[in-house]
Amino acid sequence: MRGGVIVFSRTAIVLSAVVVAVYSSGPIAAQDAPMSFFITSTGLGNGADFGGIAGADAHCQTLAGAAGAGAQIWRAYLSTQATADAPAINARDRIGSGPWYNALGVLVAESVENLHGENNLNKETALDETGKVVNGRGDSPNQHDILTGSQLDGTAFAPGDDLTCGNWTSSSEGSAQLGHHDRQGGGANPTSWNSAHASRGCSGSNLQSTGGNGYFYCFALGSGGDTAVRESFQMGQPDDSALYPNYPNPFNSGTVLRFDLDVRSEVSLSVYNLSGQQVAMLVSGERAAGRYSIQWDGRDDAGRSLASGMYVYRLETAGRVEARKLMLLR
Repeated sequence: MRGGVIVFSRTAIVLSAVVVAVYSSGPIAAQDAPMSFFITSTGLGNGADFGGIAGADAHCQTLAGAAGAGAQIWRAYLSTQATADAPAINARDRIGSGPWYNALGVLVAESVENLHGENNLNKETALDETGKVVNGRGDSPNQHDILTGSQLDGTAFAPGDDLTCGNWTSSSEGSAQLGHHDRQGGGANPTSWNSAHASRGCSGSNLQSTGGNGYFYCFALGSGGDTAVRESFQMGQPDDSALYPNYPNPFNSGTVLRFDLDVRSEVSLSVYNLSGQQVAMLVSGERAAGRYSIQWDGRDDAGRSLASGMYVYRLETAGRVEARKLMLLR
């Protein structure tokens, strides 16, 4: 705490137990690292309908918060497919740059390239947010099918081949691409953690019939290196919720976005390009009443510098939405 201001960052530290995990290459000791990867311990109860990819992100954030890791920004490892209104989203482009550790502090992958290559992800390391092993092949019930909608390299499938259950809005028609967290089973790529085979459908019973339960992978952004976002909080009771103009604007290396909350609320503060694509999630999750300042350096969720241009930042709270424009000049 500095003068009444509490400072959080995406890399907030959580307690990690020291354990030994067995990889295919031999035993590797855990590190004192914050959790930045997990498999959801529960689905959303409606098959592969998460209310879209934003609903899946919110589920990751909720589960992480309950596990003590809610100060980080969490993303679901899910691709979407192109529509007439929006381009495809690649799962690999929305999870940050790594490294990623499970709930027990064991390294799962060092980078996006390592994650999609010779990673350390298997049944013993792909734990849920509480540190528990997720059922695999040979367990009852088998729950090794993990929803991804992705190809082996983490990219979306071509338009027309919907393997995302209607971009995660269907619990009946359609199909979704699945991975095997235990690296075994059937399908075209049975040992793939992210692209083993397609589901029989999108309902809960469809997903369970091949060995799944509506689970997906969650990754924390900015888990390694410098963070793109820094959040400051000042306790108080503002008269109303409000979103203020960022300063400086235009900006080059960084800007500050401010908002007030008059009551505790679920909050989402995101940045969009003028095509309506979300490029950066700055705040996600429940926040107490008070005044907030968000320092942002103009990078997207994958840690890449955004191009010069006009962007829109949007604050959503319970029953209220506000948006303002900002100008980035490189």
